[in-house]
Amino acid sequence: MEAHAELPAVSLEPQPVDVDQYNAWAPEKFELIEGYLFRPADQPEERLKLLQLLFVNVGLLGVVKLLPPELWRHALARAYGSEWAR
Repeated sequence: MEAHAELPAVSLEPQPVDVDQYNAWAPEKFELIEGYLFRPADQPEERLKLLQLLFVNVGLLGVVKLLPPELWRHALARAYGSEWAR
């Protein structure tokens, strides 16, 4: 998978992606390997590329509505430190 086509930065609102971006960032086919899409758990690169493509296409406001605020706060605190837990 070539990732030479730049994706727009994720924004609050959904954004379209073009064919070049899709071809560069989306996997050719979906596979389930050891319970994970595309590759084993210790190789998340393709999953992260697809996730970024989807975040661009859905927008951050759409993404955050998928989970309750408390779970976001917990994840932010684990990723960036306890000051995000408030």
